Amino acid sequence: MSVLIAIPVFRVSCKVGIDRVRGWSVIEEMVLWSIARDAKAVPELVAEANIPSQLIIASIARLMRFRLVEVTVNNGAVAFRASPFGFKAVSSGEPLPTFPQRIPRRVSFVVEWATGDFFPTGQIWLHSPSKLEIARQGGAEVRVISVEGGGPSMSHSANLDRLSDIAARGWDEQVALVDGRTAVTRDDEYMVLKVIDGVAQGLPESAGPRLNKIVADAARARAGTTKVSVSYVGPQDALQAIPLVHPCDFRPDDLIIGGSAQGVCFEQLLAQAHRRAIIHSTFLDAKRFVALSPAIKAACARGITFDLLWGAQKDEETEQRNATQALQIANAVRDDPDLRDRFRIHMRSTGSHAKLILIDTPHDGWIAAVGSCNWLSSPFQATELTVVLRDQHVVADVAAALQNMVGRRGLADPIANEMGLTARELRRTPRGTGIANASLVIGDAHDRLIREGSGSAQQRFIVGSNLLGSTARPGAIMQGETAAGRTGVEAVVIYTKPTGPLKNRHTRALAEEAGSNGLALVRTKKIPLHGKFVAWDDDNLVVTSLNWASASADPDFPWGDIGVHICAPGIAMSAITRLQAIYPEMVTSDRSMSPENDEPTMSQADQ
Repeated sequence: MSVLIAIPVFRVSCKVGIDRVRGWSVIEEMVLWSIARDAKAVPELVAEANIPSQLIIASIARLMRFRLVEVTVNNGAVAFRASPFGFKAVSSGEPLPTFPQRIPRRVSFVVEWATGDFFPTGQIWLHSPSKLEIARQGGAEVRVISVEGGGPSMSHSANLDRLSDIAARGWDEQVALVDGRTAVTRDDEYMVLKVIDGVAQGLPESAGPRLNKIVADAARARAGTTKVSVSYVGPQDALQAIPLVHPCDFRPDDLIIGGSAQGVCFEQLLAQAHRRAIIHSTFLDAKRFVALSPAIKAACARGITFDLLWGAQKDEETEQRNATQALQIANAVRDDPDLRDRFRIHMRSTGSHAKLILIDTPHDGWIAAVGSCNWLSSPFQATELTVVLRDQHVVADVAAALQNMVGRRGLADPIANEMGLTARELRRTPRGTGIANASLVIGDAHDRLIREGSGSAQQRFIVGSNLLGSTARPGAIMQGETAAGRTGVEAVVIYTKPTGPLKNRHTRALAEEAGSNGLALVRTKKIPLHGKFVAWDDDNLVVTSLNWASASADPDFPWGDIGVHICAPGIAMSAITRLQAIYPEMVTSDRSMSPENDEPTMSQADQ
């Protein structure tokens, strides 16, 4: 008896660029090291290495091909020595440079719905529903698998991993480019297996035991069965529960605090960029873009390519207002010959409140900036906090977060493709060894960290939030009161403006109640605070885009707010000291509400 088992699949296809790299052998590296300082002839190298001359000659020939070795004359005989480029490569302490060959390749694979196994399309029989119906009408026993209770992840990162596994055909190949314009994802097809006398034909060798069992069980169903229901038994799409912690060196001047300092930081980052700059600003303002355009034009003149993304999506009016600003910026870019071919603005909101910058540099890898500043709408007048990240593994996490934030279109999104491949490349670099620790804060990790800080603080616990809203009590006040309940712990929550249903009378009542529990609920006066942070004791600081006292992380879209946790000697104390210089009300005994006419002026940029 023969049965056709039809399993629903996703089919993904696209064109990729494969970098094929032949690495350097031990002999080639030994030869280059040997002639790095003194020129030597082939016989000398043969004698030193005690290997056949053919290997020495072949190694020198390949090294010369890539300009690492040059010919010279030594004592009247032909000799070889490292070229200036080769000497620099040897003395740098880094791996020798590689020279990949770019190969275009069309890749197609399927992800079956029952267990999440994936296979190259060429290894399976693929049928459309109409083709299955034709087979059924022709007398075939067709049994369709119906999957319930979930399904395989089709996130951008999951599909990029699958694509890389299938596209790269050896250890010397890796995916370097995904052509999003050619990416296609379909969900209306079936992987068909023919089972004859209990033996499945057409099942790839890499199929897992769970898929084999599902096929076998379906084949044993009674005659006439057309539908077999199964529960999904594959891996679930789960966010990393605990942030990855990376040891690194953290420079105190990479913590940017202030208003105008953010503008200086923005210009300095663009000045360091080599080829790429990606900016994510929650809000947009065409006038602010004009003000920043000299720095942007200067970068474009050096060959930098920009992508500007924005995330305003609080309500339809907010999204429409920022879409209008995006259109005005796009028109300005189109009319400017210096920007036209170098600056791309994306017209759809990402839905994220995160504030990010990513740039590459000529020699120091990638740099990321994470914080509270709306780069393309802020007048740089409110106090902001931004952390500049240079450790490549932390920056890789930022790139991966951006990949997931914008990757809703799957492999068709070029930014998500670029960020996914960039994150992979950065994670191949050596890990840091500094005394500081850094980790990216995404989604529910915000709640975990503020609870950790309030529960472990022994000296001080400070929360900064732009807004004070209806979630202030569980989000910040209760955490501060928990810390204040321990003897000797100073606890402060500082904010600028009430929002939502909260009015001034409510904030006064909250301040009185918090004060009775040992927590100082402080409102800023002349200078608005737009920075969002949590600092406890001397060494722990979290800087983020999340308004701790008015919002909470969205579990359905964890990339809606992104921050960074730095644990480094004195970093929190340094930040608090600098903030107290701006806001003396944090430390004075007079913590009463400021008068109405002293309230800071707020705008869309300060949210």
